[in-house]
Amino acid sequence: MAYIMLQYDRPTDRQNWNDYNRHVRDWISQLLQAPGAVSFVAYRTADAASPDTFTMLEFRTQEEARKAVASEPMKRVLDGLRSVGAMAKVQVVERSPFTPLPIQA
Repeated sequence: MAYIMLQYDRPTDRQNWNDYNRHVRDWISQLLQAPGAVSFVAYRTADAASPDTFTMLEFRTQEEARKAVASEPMKRVLDGLRSVGAMAKVQVVERSPFTPLPIQA
C-alpha cells in the first residue's frame, strides 16, 4: 500500500475557518475520486502542534499514488485548501518494511 499524505494547518481566522468547514466534506469526496484511491483518513494534533492536520489517502501501489498527486481531483482540493489559507505539504509515503502491519501492545 502507498499513501498520499497531506500536512497542513487549518485556518484560524473566522472567515477562512467557516469556509474550510463548509467545503471539507466535498474535498474528501473529491480526494476519493482520484484514480486508484482506496480509502481516506484524517488526523488532528491533540497538542496544538504545527502542522495540525494530517490526511492519508490510500492506494494499492506507489505508482497509483504518484499519478494521483497530479490528478484533477487532487489539484482541485489543493486549490481549495489554498483558497482558505491552508498550504498543504504533499508526500507519497509507504509503510516501513519493519512494520508492515501495526504492532500490538
